[in-house]
Amino acid sequence: MERRLFKQIIIGFCVIFIFSGLGWKIYSLFKLPPSCFDNNKNQGEEGVDCGGPCIPCTLKNNPPISVSEEPIILPNQEKKFDVIFKLSNLSPDWGAKILPYKLIITGKSEEKKEITGTGFILPQESRRFIEPLLELDFNPVKAEIEINKNAIIWEKPLKGINLGLDEPFTLTNVRLIKPQPSPDALHRNVYVFSKTLKLGMEDPEVYNLQKVLSLNPDVYPEGKTTGYFGKATEAAVKRFQEKYGIRITGEVGPQTRAKLHELYGPTKTDPFSYTFTLTLKKGMEGVEVLNLQRALMLDATVSPKGSVSGYFDKDTESTVKEFQKKYGIPATGEVGAQTRGKLNELYSKPKETTPQLLEDYFESYEGSLEVKGDVYNNTLYNFAKGSIGIVICDEKNKPVTAGLALIEDVYSEKTRSFAIRWRQPLTENVSVCEKISNINILDVENVFLLK
Repeated sequence: MERRLFKQIIIGFCVIFIFSGLGWKIYSLFKLPPSCFDNNKNQGEEGVDCGGPCIPCTLKNNPPISVSEEPIILPNQEKKFDVIFKLSNLSPDWGAKILPYKLIITGKSEEKKEITGTGFILPQESRRFIEPLLELDFNPVKAEIEINKNAIIWEKPLKGINLGLDEPFTLTNVRLIKPQPSPDALHRNVYVFSKTLKLGMEDPEVYNLQKVLSLNPDVYPEGKTTGYFGKATEAAVKRFQEKYGIRITGEVGPQTRAKLHELYGPTKTDPFSYTFTLTLKKGMEGVEVLNLQRALMLDATVSPKGSVSGYFDKDTESTVKEFQKKYGIPATGEVGAQTRGKLNELYSKPKETTPQLLEDYFESYEGSLEVKGDVYNNTLYNFAKGSIGIVICDEKNKPVTAGLALIEDVYSEKTRSFAIRWRQPLTENVSVCEKISNINILDVENVFLLK
């Protein structure tokens, strides 16, 4: 063998060795560490992804979750249905943090629709699941539930939560409210609008806007209260603006809000109590600005026309200056600590001594039934989100409808309120027959710390 060829072979082997080592180093850096979800038996498991440091193999291979009550289909609005069903978990220690399922709905002519969903279930729990407002283009006659047992993610409750001692959440003050006839002037519905509303928005304030616009058929003949700002709502806003001499934009800006508050908002005779917490200045908008304007309207200072709009404009600034001069505060036109202190001295009153509007009041055109209540967090953790489920039954304790209320920021040892409203006709003698707290205490990603 020639010396030159021998040298080339040696160099080639060295290059291969160097690149192999480099490749192995890169692979080692980016290789995912062994886990209980990598479909490999690589960390002392008894089986693939079970036993040892992972969940017991009996739990993985034969999940003890079953359907304890077959799905019930409940009519809701037109072409919309609620489905409720119940699942049970027999495991004494493990809960399903992620519980995937498939709901199969069959019609009279064997039409089918499949809906996939996920939930959770705690150890040794029988949990009611609610799938609300499912849109179907056929009349359903049967529903079945299939659990995707291979995709269940198992977890134990968070440290410090002992399900054997106490329920994580307590539902209190749950009350069923029915619509009432129009009340007298003192107990009227009051509507406040704090933001600019425009085409494409979906917001509770849009729902209230549609309610007040629908009181005048010439302005809003469709009269639909959906909470979505569509073309019909935009056209109604334009008619409203034309009627009252406001620049026609189709959007609810400061001028339009001011007119809405003049017609449907709070007046000087309405009870008012509010605690101010923010520094407010020109250009800001929101509920706190709106309540500032209400307070200035109630004070003996000059209240410029259209000032109750939720937008801090020049008129609001000048009125704040008048307020500050009246009470010996530096007239900056901004609501700082001193001004807030005076406002709170005048208007922040204890609830028990302040006359209140009937917050549980609503009229029949707004809905057929409402359930309100509070959820108390008994745990040591703050949870970012969840929902409250309510099942309504007739006098024979047979379910007739169900609903969910989404809730956020459920703080430890604090109460969070919720409300669910139904619009479809319901029988007279109904009651709340089941209350469900759907706040996942198995999911560490649902926990947050206060900043």
